[in-house]
Amino acid sequence: MTAALETSDVWAVVAVRGSIAVATAAWAAAEYLRWRAPARFAAFRALWSSGVLLLIGHAIAVFHFIHGWSHAAALAHTARQTAAFTGFNWPWGLYINYGFIALWLLDCAWSWWDSDSYQRGSRTVGDWRLGVFLFMFVNGAVIFAPWPARVLGITAVMAVIWSRWTAVPNRPRFSAASRPSA
Repeated sequence: MTAALETSDVWAVVAVRGSIAVATAAWAAAEYLRWRAPARFAAFRALWSSGVLLLIGHAIAVFHFIHGWSHAAALAHTARQTAAFTGFNWPWGLYINYGFIALWLLDCAWSWWDSDSYQRGSRTVGDWRLGVFLFMFVNGAVIFAPWPARVLGITAVMAVIWSRWTAVPNRPRFSAASRPSA
């Protein structure tokens, strides 16, 4: 990835690195609102939607600027990155990324199509979803990210963990409509 970004193509750098940096910040801010400011559902949903759209934009930018629209090149690049970190030449992380994009997009769509159901969703589902997102952001924004971006990744991951860890137990995650009746 870095070879293409070392060029003087500012738009490539902005599209590839800028989109994922802002997506990471949007994710962290949305998770903060989810766990610490549940009455702000509209703001949460706007950030959540922005985050997934920026992630999709990042994927498109990477395929355009880095891989020349070649899926084989993307698989080979993923395998090289994984081998450099783990010693295993494993390209299938690319498909994990596709699954993550699909999960986030479906979750976002649910928040728009049936916001009442989404707001009443169980804490267990929210914790599982959070676990998947933490796994993906730790890998994408910390482990496999270049150093300047790791600072944002580490900050975002720690802020999200703090937001969830310090959330008031049994407090509804969103609006007063999700409070259990007495």
